[in-house]
Amino acid sequence: MGTSKSLSRRGLMVLGGLFVLGGGAVGCGSADDSPDPDLRKVRTDVEPLQRRFRAIGRLSDPHWLGYNPNDSGREWIPDQDPQVRVVGVARLPAGAAKAIVGRPMYAFVPSPPSDIPEELTEFLPEGAEWLGSVRYDEYLTKSLYTGRFLFSATTDHVYFDTVNPEIVPSSPPQ
Repeated sequence: MGTSKSLSRRGLMVLGGLFVLGGGAVGCGSADDSPDPDLRKVRTDVEPLQRRFRAIGRLSDPHWLGYNPNDSGREWIPDQDPQVRVVGVARLPAGAAKAIVGRPMYAFVPSPPSDIPEELTEFLPEGAEWLGSVRYDEYLTKSLYTGRFLFSATTDHVYFDTVNPEIVPSSPPQ
């Protein structure tokens, strides 16, 4: 008899928890439960990127997003692992991308961007032939954060896709 009461109490607790969560989703979320559109607004300010990616060199004409990829858009569910994905594209000075990818020590190979946020697709340059290097990624991040950096020597652009990018100790542009 003690076992059936325990199971019964547990069952009621589980059902009660589901009811509370279900009610919260309807009562507290937005009508369509979609994330706030301003959280995925394309940014064009260069200063935050320049501070974090200083070793790349001078950036201009950026289009980027900074958002938590794990955010459900529901304020009542706390993020388990708060992260900031910083992803976008920026222009480099003429010839800078060619100089970077031409360094044999980094062993750049063709590497198209993946998992591109829809908000950024219109800003990717046409005709870009993206090249990436694990060694160059490690040089830029100093293994302090996850980051992928792709360069197009044909358009002088860099595509970056990072998680929790930090300001890395001084490294001269390369």
